[in-house]
Amino acid sequence: MHSASAVNAVRLAGGIGTSAQLVTAGVTPYATRQAVEIGDLVRVRRGFYAVPDASPRALLAVRSGGRLAGLSAAESFGLWGGWSTPLHLCVSGHAGHVGGRSLPATRGVRLVDGTRAIVHWNDDRRDRDWCWRVSVERCVRQILRWHDAETALAVVDTALTAGLLRAGDVERLAQSPSRVTVADLERCAAGAQSGVESLARQRLQRAGLRVRLQPEVPGVGHVDLGIVGTMVYVEIDGYDYHSDPDQFTEDRRRDAEARRRGFVPLRFAAAQVRDAWPWAERMVLGAVAQTQVVAPFGR
Repeated sequence: MHSASAVNAVRLAGGIGTSAQLVTAGVTPYATRQAVEIGDLVRVRRGFYAVPDASPRALLAVRSGGRLAGLSAAESFGLWGGWSTPLHLCVSGHAGHVGGRSLPATRGVRLVDGTRAIVHWNDDRRDRDWCWRVSVERCVRQILRWHDAETALAVVDTALTAGLLRAGDVERLAQSPSRVTVADLERCAAGAQSGVESLARQRLQRAGLRVRLQPEVPGVGHVDLGIVGTMVYVEIDGYDYHSDPDQFTEDRRRDAEARRRGFVPLRFAAAQVRDAWPWAERMVLGAVAQTQVVAPFGR
């Protein structure tokens, strides 16, 4: 029972916790040692403990003496984490070693324990919410500085949808140093169910279309992106979810029901948003040009 208290405390810390966090949670050093001895916890490095199924990326960050930052931290919160980016780590500006190696304090992709990573030498230990990742607000601030506007806005959209940021937070972020304009941030909105959906919404808006997030279609339910002034809507499918046999069948029921009611559903794979967007945009614009008759999604 003693070890269970240590495991529970570490899980509450997100899977990795410090000795100080365990003590604050009322866990005795004896309970922590017992949990390690029986394999319920793993000692990551001095003063850091993890459950056996902790995130490999988080473990690498802690072993390296840093924390997940930027898109890597965003992904750990369930937000948009980019397509396939190097691991982003932030370490103290005074750190002399990363992953047991002496590295120059310059930004760039390097190997950390065999993993492609970008090390940022700017961790702020006043941000104490997590020992293995920066806070939501800090990671969003980092992304606004480090990445292009489209990527940053997808992160903000998904954070608003998840309830991890509020409108007031976005207003405050707009005053921070950023590669993103205030006007761009003002277009962010809750509703995007994925980062890819946010990317598609942004691109359609840049193409001159007005887009509604998650409008409801009779007999179908909520759809991803409704094109205002038309009967066209867009669905973005990630493979992991939509390859499930039941969901695959349901998607086809939804499309057939929509067509019966006069709607024009356009369904794209996430990979097509990534790799074939010019084609996908042509498909949407072509459908819009043919269906501007009635306006179920508003005018």
